[in-house]
Amino acid sequence: MNEFSYKNVYGSEKHKKFIESKRYVIDDKFFYRTGIWELSDGFWGEYTIYSDVEQKDKQFSVTRAVAKKVVLINAGKKVYEYYCFNSYAYGLKDIIHHKNGHRYYPFHVDMYGISYLDIDTMEVYNYIPDGYKHNDDRMCGESFLIYNAYYDRESNLIAYDGTYLGMAYDVMVGDFSNPLDFNPHLISLRDILDPEYDYEDIDFKEWKHSRLYVSCDKEEKSLSAEELGKLINELTVKGK
Repeated sequence: MNEFSYKNVYGSEKHKKFIESKRYVIDDKFFYRTGIWELSDGFWGEYTIYSDVEQKDKQFSVTRAVAKKVVLINAGKKVYEYYCFNSYAYGLKDIIHHKNGHRYYPFHVDMYGISYLDIDTMEVYNYIPDGYKHNDDRMCGESFLIYNAYYDRESNLIAYDGTYLGMAYDVMVGDFSNPLDFNPHLISLRDILDPEYDYEDIDFKEWKHSRLYVSCDKEEKSLSAEELGKLINELTVKGK
């Protein structure tokens, strides 16, 4: 792949134009469906999806715009509301209890990147990476698609399972010392444990005793938090 840019494009002029071009779809005439998903700590999300799809013929259609309205609920009360303008974004499942004493809700406002809501202060940090080199007419380039987040209180590291489009599952790890301005540099366990792609998938298993355990096609492997932290620092210093 080409060079990766960690620049945060959320809130940029290009991002604002992208959102404005899709916002029209939030209308009852584009209603698609509703649903809920359960999170930890008694929270759940209620979502409404709007979709503008043009059916070209029986086998081919074009999606012009998609928006997902999400309401975070706890104890029957609305906690937070946001929109995601991409159909590929996943609903994450776990509320993170950080070492700093605060609780954080991870969520998506786009297919790429990740956002965090501090449930105790209602502060929000949104991050969408500029990603791999892309055409100027696109809002951002490709980056890792996050399915879920797993925080380790002992090391302040966070593991994300997910994938790049069309590729095998991987686990990426980053520094989560400051949740509302986290270090965006992530290291790939695929690059460390399986650079030749001998394994079909690498899946998160658990954090335990300052080690990260993953399954490589059901074969368990692990790395220490200390080693992972050093690799993250090296990547950060390089400024990639």
